[in-house]
Amino acid sequence: MRVRECEFVVVGSGAAGSVVAGRLAQGTDDRVVLVEAGGPDGHPLTTIPGIAFLASVSPRRNWNFLTEPIPALGGRRMAWNQGRILGGGSSINGMIYMRGHSREYDQWRQAGCTGWGFDDVLPFYRKSEGSARGADRWHGGDGPIATRPSHTPLPICAAFLEAARTAGFPVVEDLNADVAEGFGRFDINVRDGRRVSAATGYVRPARGRPNFTVLTGALARRVIVRDGRACGVEIACGGQIETVRATREVIVSCGAVNSPQLLLLSGIGPADELRALGIDVVADVPQVGHNLHNHPAYTLRYACHAPITAYRYARPLAALGLAARYAFGRRGPLGESYVAQGGVFRTDPGLEIANSIVVMAPALVERGRAGESWRSLLPHRHGFAVSVSVGRPLSRGVVRLRSADPAAPPSIQPNYLSDPADVASLVRGVERVREIMRQPPIRDAISEELSPGPAAERDGLEAEIRAGLGSYSHPGGTCRMGGDASSVVDPQLRVRGIEGLRVADASIMPGPLNACTHAPSLMIGEKAAAMVMADRQGGAGTPFAETQT
Repeated sequence: MRVRECEFVVVGSGAAGSVVAGRLAQGTDDRVVLVEAGGPDGHPLTTIPGIAFLASVSPRRNWNFLTEPIPALGGRRMAWNQGRILGGGSSINGMIYMRGHSREYDQWRQAGCTGWGFDDVLPFYRKSEGSARGADRWHGGDGPIATRPSHTPLPICAAFLEAARTAGFPVVEDLNADVAEGFGRFDINVRDGRRVSAATGYVRPARGRPNFTVLTGALARRVIVRDGRACGVEIACGGQIETVRATREVIVSCGAVNSPQLLLLSGIGPADELRALGIDVVADVPQVGHNLHNHPAYTLRYACHAPITAYRYARPLAALGLAARYAFGRRGPLGESYVAQGGVFRTDPGLEIANSIVVMAPALVERGRAGESWRSLLPHRHGFAVSVSVGRPLSRGVVRLRSADPAAPPSIQPNYLSDPADVASLVRGVERVREIMRQPPIRDAISEELSPGPAAERDGLEAEIRAGLGSYSHPGGTCRMGGDASSVVDPQLRVRGIEGLRVADASIMPGPLNACTHAPSLMIGEKAAAMVMADRQGGAGTPFAETQT
């Protein structure tokens, strides 16, 4: 068996893992190995923003998970897209850069996550960001991840924002300036007409360093733990089983599905469940895999009678023109995200801050066809879609092992809409979007509401939502951070009961944010890297304080 030696091994190259690995490789002389199950990035499907929606369903770049039957959806299973590529989800997502509201982070701190209030995390957001707006209170100006406001010339996009304004919502210039409620153009991770993923920003600049090794096509099988300390990772790479031995730390950054899966395969999790699968128990941590949250979402679809949507680009001559414009200057719609604008709003007027994310796509995809093939994701007539989510759902799911085989997909039960409050929030969210659609000028462009359809009013709306429910693919929470004994990791992201092992990705989120998880994951990676380097230099944080009962 081949053995690789290093000081740090980072498992998973998603938004957080790429940050941790890149920062450690560039900030120290220690040997760093980054392990990624997927293949390399750089394919045009992942780098050209305007066609990136095709990468999100590419089987070669996706784990292709399928959930368990979901009780509240009549036993329906759902596809669960997670990136399997260098850069993880940051290489296949919609490039939206959202942070959430300051009060959401302050609630983390109040719940026992010391050092994770908004004033604590904002410096790490600014450190990661290279904003076209320049450096200011909210943004960083020279970080590795480029951000800029999206641009789109399509008339339907301007009509959408004007209708939101007419409906009484603020239309703001910067949705990341601690906006309690409002609409506008999203900031996106694009520079010079190309996607800027976490791999682009953090891994690529470090790859020439002699202390940095990147392994793609390498599936982590288990974390190796000896005498209560993580000392390496067993991987399958090139048809062989190898060991990556780490003398300092193992950092697991596989995301909200694969991070708990790897811990469970390593014997870290609910003892009874592990024994039932024949896995030796290394640490009994009952909450590994629990607290799964995501953003359930419903998409309203509208047909248009005017040629003002992205379907104008689907015709052969127009498509050739777009391609030429992009090829000779990386300009035009192909250099923009396919989801350029939206916002956040309250579904309950008594709330202080927004609890729902709204995303407008200026193209119409036939319902039920998305994911069947790449052709099904192309518009077939003029129209647009508006998705609305439950931004801070109360429903919780769980990730479990199906077997002790590391190559077997885990069991994912999201339990969408199991809490009645989530149902009520989503119904009200759909109604609020409909209020916007009734305003000029967008109402004058709509020829028909295709879903939920004019027959679906409040009495029938809930059933229609359950039938058509999707999600934003923003899972988190399965390796919950906290100061209590039941949490999986402490506020320093150290796994409870194991030395030398941390988790750094969206799985550590104690609760959901009303935001896409990409930007928060970058922040988590920056903060994790700073913690690791502080401990390396002798500035270790307060040890995990277990609650005595």
